[in-house]
Amino acid sequence: MIEIKKEQMNLIAALFTGIEDSMVKACLQGYMGNAYVENIDSPNAALIVSGEYSFFGGDPTTAQAEYLIKNLFQANQSESTVGIYSEDKPEWRKALLSVAQNNPVVVPRYGIAQKDYDFDHEVLDGFINAVAKEFTLTRFNEDIYQQAINEDWSKEFCETFPSAEDYLSGGFGYAVLDHGKMVSGASTMTVYDGGIEIQVATDSKYTRRGLALACAAALIKECTERGLRPCWDAANLSSLNMALKLGYEYKGEYTTIHMRKTLL
Repeated sequence: MIEIKKEQMNLIAALFTGIEDSMVKACLQGYMGNAYVENIDSPNAALIVSGEYSFFGGDPTTAQAEYLIKNLFQANQSESTVGIYSEDKPEWRKALLSVAQNNPVVVPRYGIAQKDYDFDHEVLDGFINAVAKEFTLTRFNEDIYQQAINEDWSKEFCETFPSAEDYLSGGFGYAVLDHGKMVSGASTMTVYDGGIEIQVATDSKYTRRGLALACAAALIKECTERGLRPCWDAANLSSLNMALKLGYEYKGEYTTIHMRKTLL
């Protein structure tokens, strides 16, 4: 497994044509994530790892593709990962499902149209102002970063950034606090030239109170003020419904392959 250096990303960029995901853009632009190939001299397949996600590009029928799949967890150090590929190359599904050692399972996701939106700021302000008075909506700082990274439900807010300093200089987010404790948030899971990928989550004890909706609205408002595209992708119907309330458009269901080192 050969890791691609930032200055070599041009060698694999064409292999990921058809994948609109911002995490792929961020890696190819050298911001975050890691890319791997089996053959750097003439790569016909490549792997990008960003947090819990693994993106496969190139020709899925080649020996190089098979190598990347079989050695996936050498590159991705997580216990499990979500495998994503271009809908234009459905053969990746067959290839990923064929490697039994990765314990692959088909899981649907709900795609959101990746485009520039004209968000209704009155709607966004309505979600922000609806936060109950006992809570505090505030921007991420170092303390909130540390809280986020140390909790399973919130670590995806910041885990693609190597440190608090990197996050606070390159990313941003909004959190709802209950007496100083973060209970919900929305953050830049990914940053790239001209845009971000939003990660939204809420502590299970505080769901269904509109807290994540308020955090996401605040994050989207800052993105529009800064001329950034706030990208959204929905792992479940709750996330999809939240996106629609905020003003996003549903693109359609697509397939991912969840893989893990060992079965539960």
